[in-house]
Amino acid sequence: MIFKKTLKAIEYDKITDEVKSYAVLEKTKQDIASFEPSSDLSVCNRLLCETREAYDLLFKFGVQGIVYFDDITDELKRVDVGGVLNNGELLKVSKNLKSARILRSSVSTINDDSIVIFKELVSRIYVNDEFEKEITSKIISPEEMSDYASSKLAIIRKKIRDINAKIRNQLNSYIRGNLGKYLQESVVTMRGDRYVIPVKSEYRSQVKGFIHDQSASGSTVFIEPEIVMELNNELKKTLFDEAEEMYKILVDLTQKVSFITQSLRYNLENISYADLCYARAKYSFFNKCSIPILNDKGIIDVKRGRHPLINKDKVVPVSFSLGKDYNFLLITGPNTGGKTVTLKMLGLFTVMSMSGLYIPADDESKISVFSGVYCDIGDEQSIENDLSTFSSHIKNLIYILNSATNKSLILLDEIGAGTDPDEGSALALSIIKKLLDIDCYGIITTHYSRLKEFAFEDSRIENACMEFNAETLKPLYRINIGIPGSSNAIDIAKTLGLEENIVNDAYSNLSSDKVSFEKVLKRAEESRLKADRLSNELSLTLLEKQKELEKLKLDRDNLLVEKERIKQSAKQEVKRIVAERLEEAEEIIDELKSILKKVGLESKEVFRASELKNRLSNSKYLEPDIVLPIELKKSNITDIVPGNTIFVKSLGTKAKVLSIKPNKKSIEVLIGDIKTNVKISDVYNSEKDDIKQDKVKVFKQNVKPSFESRLNVVGKTSFEALEDVELFIDSAIVSGLEEITIIHGVGEGILLKNIRDYLKKDSRVKEFRRGKYGEGENGVTIVKLK
Repeated sequence: MIFKKTLKAIEYDKITDEVKSYAVLEKTKQDIASFEPSSDLSVCNRLLCETREAYDLLFKFGVQGIVYFDDITDELKRVDVGGVLNNGELLKVSKNLKSARILRSSVSTINDDSIVIFKELVSRIYVNDEFEKEITSKIISPEEMSDYASSKLAIIRKKIRDINAKIRNQLNSYIRGNLGKYLQESVVTMRGDRYVIPVKSEYRSQVKGFIHDQSASGSTVFIEPEIVMELNNELKKTLFDEAEEMYKILVDLTQKVSFITQSLRYNLENISYADLCYARAKYSFFNKCSIPILNDKGIIDVKRGRHPLINKDKVVPVSFSLGKDYNFLLITGPNTGGKTVTLKMLGLFTVMSMSGLYIPADDESKISVFSGVYCDIGDEQSIENDLSTFSSHIKNLIYILNSATNKSLILLDEIGAGTDPDEGSALALSIIKKLLDIDCYGIITTHYSRLKEFAFEDSRIENACMEFNAETLKPLYRINIGIPGSSNAIDIAKTLGLEENIVNDAYSNLSSDKVSFEKVLKRAEESRLKADRLSNELSLTLLEKQKELEKLKLDRDNLLVEKERIKQSAKQEVKRIVAERLEEAEEIIDELKSILKKVGLESKEVFRASELKNRLSNSKYLEPDIVLPIELKKSNITDIVPGNTIFVKSLGTKAKVLSIKPNKKSIEVLIGDIKTNVKISDVYNSEKDDIKQDKVKVFKQNVKPSFESRLNVVGKTSFEALEDVELFIDSAIVSGLEEITIIHGVGEGILLKNIRDYLKKDSRVKEFRRGKYGEGENGVTIVKLK
């Protein structure tokens, strides 16, 4: 049971008012206003599951909410006793069916195993598309029925239109004749469903017909001429026929409603309940709430809880717990420090959770379900019952002590206040002991030092204080468990401007024990705040050092990866060079053997043999590596300027810079009459543009330089591969090759396609083809150069 005064004291009605604002149906709003929190754990968990499903449906799956319709309970009662519904009432029925159809279809289409309760709920909803469409097709509005509500009605209304046209035509002809001078104005009007014309009173005898009405001034009479009396009679009869037919249609539709009245009532209940769940979900969403973890063991653990009635931009989150190591919190501290706010917040969180609402706190917050929630807060002086504030509190406390069990939550604000402090603290202590013996749970706020001392002695109750700035004496609205707080009443009064002599006198009036205790509390609070500050600074320093360590580890790992990459690259380069030189040596030896067979036959063959011998002896793999002159240094891209002379290590020659390509990390150079691209990493320069060639030991150029005619780009990105292909073709042309092979693999075909698209556009390429059997087939491309 929830103590009624508790809901009022913690302002639960303001929460329900906000929840009501998210509801669509009037019945839902009435249900929310009368809803009482449940003390059954299984019921509370089901309520939260309903809210969670509604939350997911609205904000995860984006289903449409409830479509509004009027409560038709009274109309259905009238149908049950044989009444006939009018146009507007039938449209209310169609809206009920429409809302049911949309709710059922929107939930049924969600294919997710987490939606269980709502699918079961909508399966009970009655849907009748045909009858819904029949009503809306026949009833246009509360005042109008469709011409095609029945075939007979369509015929009758056509006849009415024809008669109306005949009457108007005759009257128009009539007033255009000699009688026009007798008329007040040349118009045709109606009186009592009959067509008439306005005749001046003095000429009433000149117009034969029946007088139906006259103007307020008496200057005009409205006469139905004899020539249209018969047509008016026919029109009147046809209008009776129309009314009779419309009534029959209403009777027919009402009879169909009578067959489904119970289903429509169930619809109202089920749709209204879905609307209630949606309203709870919307409240939880827009207030940034999280689902609490419920238990019935009295365990409460609020993580960064925010009082739901305080402005979101101003509220300070509060964390606290109870029910595990201790049952009660005794919160002390200065006034306006947040003691009462924290107490009310726990009460609200509890009843909100017991009502199926999420709470404005961080995830994993725990709330207990209680069989009773009791509260004594604020000034409840009763003039009517001649009760003082103290008497009123005592009345409440008596009721609470008589009603509380070990499954109750007790919230007492300023216990024992309103009377003599000594007697009040003694009474408060006795009440606390009684509550502890009952083994219930709760929060108690106080300023009494005697209660603070007791909380140190009894393990069932724990001291807590609302933090404040010791220098400014301003509240920080944070709760600290384990240490009692000081009221600081005299210090606060001093900061507010109370005279110094009054403040000093107030201190002198305090008992020595009180002064000593308060000083201990202040020093403890100051020490704790200093420790917290140092702890925070240490945590920040530790976090920075951890980040630095992680960065160093990352840099080390990157260096190891780079080292391994360079090592593997070097191994591959050595293998390639060795293979090239072995191949070249074999070619030279084979050619030498061939020439030696012919020696003596022609002098030119002897010369050819000598040339090959020199080629072999002067081969670059017998020469030492290039030795760069002292003044040469590796170039950075910022050092290279078009027009400068640089040295290309791989070619062993000077070149003139034409242009720079930073994105490709290469430059275009001119070597003699040949333009080519070289990598920036292969370029060296000196302080002087005039680089002396003889200072560099280069390879003899009397033979065709050896150049690998195959390029392997397998595993590279398209951007990297195309960059390598462009430079490879440059080097192949400089080396005099006519045909090269690009190895790219098959894979998904992306690299293959991009390379062949590039070759189509390169003006240096004569033609290209895929590899034949034995050459690598579609995993390679054979390129012929111009």
